[in-house]
Amino acid sequence: MPAGEHESGSRWFSCSMPRRAGLVAGLIHGLLLALAFPPIGLYGLVFLAPLPLVWVSWSCRSKPLVAAFWVGLGMMPWWALAHIWVASISTLGFFPLAALMSGYTMLAVWISARVLRRWPALIFLWPIVWVGVEFFRGVIFLHGYPWYLLAHPLADAPLLSWPAAFVGTFAVSLLVAVPATAVIAWVTNHRRQGVVLAAVALAWPIIGLAVNPWPGASSTLRIAIVQTNVPQSLKVAWTAEQRYDDWQRMRDLIIEASRHEPDLIVLPEAMSPGMTLDADAYRVELEADLYWRRVAPDGVPENISATMLTEELVIFQRMLDTPILIGGAAYDNLQIVEQEQGGYRYESDARYNSVFVIDRGVPPTERYDKVLLTPFGETMPYISASKWLEKRLLGFGARGMMFDLAPGKKLEPVEVRLRDGKEIRIATPVCFEATMPWVCRRLVGTDPSVALMINLTNDGWFGTWTPGREHHLLSARWRSIETGVSMVRAANTGISSVFDERGRVLALGTRDPITGLEVLDQGAGVRVVDVPISDGRTPYTRIGDIVGWVCLAASGVLLGLTFTPSGGKDRSEDHGREPEGGERRSHEQPQETES
Repeated sequence: MPAGEHESGSRWFSCSMPRRAGLVAGLIHGLLLALAFPPIGLYGLVFLAPLPLVWVSWSCRSKPLVAAFWVGLGMMPWWALAHIWVASISTLGFFPLAALMSGYTMLAVWISARVLRRWPALIFLWPIVWVGVEFFRGVIFLHGYPWYLLAHPLADAPLLSWPAAFVGTFAVSLLVAVPATAVIAWVTNHRRQGVVLAAVALAWPIIGLAVNPWPGASSTLRIAIVQTNVPQSLKVAWTAEQRYDDWQRMRDLIIEASRHEPDLIVLPEAMSPGMTLDADAYRVELEADLYWRRVAPDGVPENISATMLTEELVIFQRMLDTPILIGGAAYDNLQIVEQEQGGYRYESDARYNSVFVIDRGVPPTERYDKVLLTPFGETMPYISASKWLEKRLLGFGARGMMFDLAPGKKLEPVEVRLRDGKEIRIATPVCFEATMPWVCRRLVGTDPSVALMINLTNDGWFGTWTPGREHHLLSARWRSIETGVSMVRAANTGISSVFDERGRVLALGTRDPITGLEVLDQGAGVRVVDVPISDGRTPYTRIGDIVGWVCLAASGVLLGLTFTPSGGKDRSEDHGREPEGGERRSHEQPQETES
């Protein structure tokens, strides 16, 4: 091909046009991610997604900041689409969130381009930089947000997901970025790097044919999932009358679940119909002798004891003789204070988002308090240290929300006594915690006595945006792939689901007991599943996310080195020697100072 044609064809991705190159690369990357993730789910496209970013990191390395900024702009449509549900909760928070997520992609391209400007032959390190930034986003900054990782679409491909059972999901993200990097290394005449990267990409699924890091299942536990479908608009301000009406429907669903003789009945996060369930707070309520007024369907007003709904739930469990897991509020040192304007106010030293175990027909003392509060849903990272600032930012960007929860003090499984008297231990990550690798790893531990994970969640925040529920489910699914422990998800508005010890989907959705129709989301129903109980753990439970930590450290070191003196010129400008593979320098742009 004549040189003129080569230069003309590469002009869109040349240093003379970093803005256009960055924008196009970001748009293509975002489009490929949108096609790879649910609901479309063409997961093979995730291997193509890094290609435009690797290419722009290489070709626009003379202006890394400019190219990276425009990559971030190109990513905005994807991140806005992925988080469109946030707009209904906080319109002002939606745009900064989309910008922040785009900023992570921008950061990865900027670091990579700076490294390649200094050392072009280090193109093979692009996947390490990418995972370093992905790990920073997913675990470190703002308490972590490990959704939409490059690895996630591969949950249905055990030949490709197996490294997560050894060293975590970030290792799979690293491998996903390898084929695209191999292609760019080859076309930029870094042939040896390209061949080595291609060999790694080919070895990955081949090794998957030979290894099996997941433990086997030694028994099963019959779990009944109750999907309640209490709208989020009610959960924000659940009145006493609404609690009463919703409890009537929940009670019918629990009865339906009990007909299948399950070992355990599970209800979603924050579904306890009373104000609290823990024994100490219940006694305070009982001693206060509070009542609330309700107008019955026949129009006659009636007084209802404030503890009646809690009492009914506990008595119900005693009658069914089946343990129940349910989410609700717990308090430290609850006090009920009479207000001057009338009525009463609940005050405490701390209020928790908890999972309660009802298994002896009495108000429960066994519970797990959510340790990692959801960033910007239950707490504002760093900002919540100042309640004054938190209150004003909530009033500005999310009016009506209250961040009044305290984080739990310990990550420990709960003990449940089954109908036959056998006691089992269950890890109970709450909502967002099921997407955090380190939380579930610590809850499960290395002791196989923890039978399974049960994730109580309230996905009503997603409104009618079903892809949001699917992404939440997909992120949680990787916890089973990593640990080799089955997971049951009871989701208020769906999608309730069950994964086995390899992360394979055993059940998706529930069944409406009246119509008999399958319910995925935005509906009430029951699902009974025999869940496999594994008799071991994966290596990941002992090793942890070592790949993520190494990539983060390596990325930081590489970035730091790019700011050190280089002897007056970059290696990319060294025309005194022939680059590896005989790269022709006639097509490279002159080095320019970054601004």
